[in-house]
Amino acid sequence: MKTNEGITNNKELMLEHIMTHYSKDVYLLAYSFVKEKGLAEDVSQEVFIKCYRNLDSFRGDAEIKSWIYRITVNTAKDAVKKKSFKILKFPKVFFENFKKSESAEKTMLKYNHNEQILHIVLDLPIIYREVIILYYFQDLKVNEISDALNVNINSVKTRLSRGRSILKEKMVKKGEIPFWIDN
Repeated sequence: MKTNEGITNNKELMLEHIMTHYSKDVYLLAYSFVKEKGLAEDVSQEVFIKCYRNLDSFRGDAEIKSWIYRITVNTAKDAVKKKSFKILKFPKVFFENFKKSESAEKTMLKYNHNEQILHIVLDLPIIYREVIILYYFQDLKVNEISDALNVNINSVKTRLSRGRSILKEKMVKKGEIPFWIDN
């Protein structure tokens, strides 16, 4: 959504719209960096404060989602630097498993599988980990990742390709290939 869709004249309404549509994704993305519930909540809150303060300076060159994700990534990275945390990210599929009414056994099997994938993703160098998380777990397009990370589109494509290769190699060694890896 671009900001010129009618609600941008009122910052409070725009912030409410942003929070309604992006709060879960902002929280999950923040959590992927700080891996602590309370800190992810703090980062999310800080992101929305920054969004509110900077809504007037948003030029609309990029999608608002990319703009919000860039703020989230930068704010989370700052929190990581301050607290010396490592990145952690559960795929959206993991959280959605708990919404469905499944047996405890099925839920635990999916949890264990996602946990294994998670640890392999966490072993990736940060430049590959970021793009893998944003592409596969946050469903961003390459140009949106470029905007969010403030990196060249070709760099994103290269990092995504190399990240996939490294991830695939590690998963093959562990005897599994996830459904979301392309060749």
